[in-house]
Amino acid sequence: MIFINSPLSAAEDVTAIQGGDLYTITGGIIKNGIILIEDGKISDIGQNIAIPEKAKVIDAGGKVVMPGLIGVGAEFGVIGYPDINKIADSLDPFDFSVSLALASGITTSMVSTGRPSGDSPIGGITAVIKASYGDVDQMLVKESVVQPVMISNRDWLRKTTFKQNLREAQNYLRKLSEYQQAKGKNKAAEPKKPRDLDAYFRLLRREVPAVIPASTTGDILAALEFVDEFGIRMVLANADEAWIVAEEISKRDVRVIITPRQKRRPNEDISGPSGSTLENAAILKKGGVKFAIIPPSTYFETWGVVGRDMMALPMEAAFAVSGGLDEQTALEAITITAAEIIGVADRVGSLQVGKDADIIILDGHPFHHKTFVETTLINGKVLYEKSKSIYFAHITND
Repeated sequence: MIFINSPLSAAEDVTAIQGGDLYTITGGIIKNGIILIEDGKISDIGQNIAIPEKAKVIDAGGKVVMPGLIGVGAEFGVIGYPDINKIADSLDPFDFSVSLALASGITTSMVSTGRPSGDSPIGGITAVIKASYGDVDQMLVKESVVQPVMISNRDWLRKTTFKQNLREAQNYLRKLSEYQQAKGKNKAAEPKKPRDLDAYFRLLRREVPAVIPASTTGDILAALEFVDEFGIRMVLANADEAWIVAEEISKRDVRVIITPRQKRRPNEDISGPSGSTLENAAILKKGGVKFAIIPPSTYFETWGVVGRDMMALPMEAAFAVSGGLDEQTALEAITITAAEIIGVADRVGSLQVGKDADIIILDGHPFHHKTFVETTLINGKVLYEKSKSIYFAHITND
């Protein structure tokens, strides 16, 4: 039993979410629980919590309350000019996709813009933003969270360039370390810093992970060689055949991004296993690999094939469950594990005291195809209510 210590009369800025089943993600499900929110953070969570008399109360009786969903690559809120140098300079809090993200329960996502040019294997910039509609000051969470790398076994030039640049950067860091250790003991000159290798220095210092698209077993194993040689952190994206080499991925503590329903035909030219399988997520879990889940499309759309874009992120996780994955890990793959991969798990991804009050209230189980987001809060503020939505208010589960 948890009680707050602050006086009940000093709670004009306190919000309480009362009566729902709290899917904390990291601490189980709290039936008929209460969440207290102060200054945009979760200040208390549990059962039998005293609600200050002046608190704003949101009734979630009979509903599911959980942390906002995390997208590891959703496209919203960024004006994608190719020549921008900072995503912070190109945020649009009134972008239509931001409102759709709120309606979908996605409160935080990594966004990116730009691509490698010419033969360069590295390019593009990334940031983590929130779907803070109408409030640009609240959107940016963190910049440069990963380093996109475009290499594959088929593009030998970029792959070779990536390895050569890593070796050059590694050699400089080694000489710099030797120089700093011997400083004052001899008159050796400080090594000259190579140009245009800052991104490689960050990788070698393990400040950010390299995100490498690797759908086939060959590309996955080739990418893992960079972990073995250089000790860099890595995330494998579009990893359709990760299930085949799950143990190799797990040995190196590499993270994975998958789309459970993605189809890849087996390679008839080889005798070993190949192609995609709906059991990809379940096999990765059994092998000890941490992964995030993302739909086939990273856009928010109100047209096209229903359920294949970011509007239906939980349904993609439900496909993993149909392939044998347990529901808890599937929920983690769209919340806390996704937050870990993009470097913001200290703030979002679970319902815990001290974390940002990014919370969604659902009218049913997260993986039921009829479930809708009823309310979305970001930093403790209600930014979406289905009952007031011009797009979804008329839709019922009857």
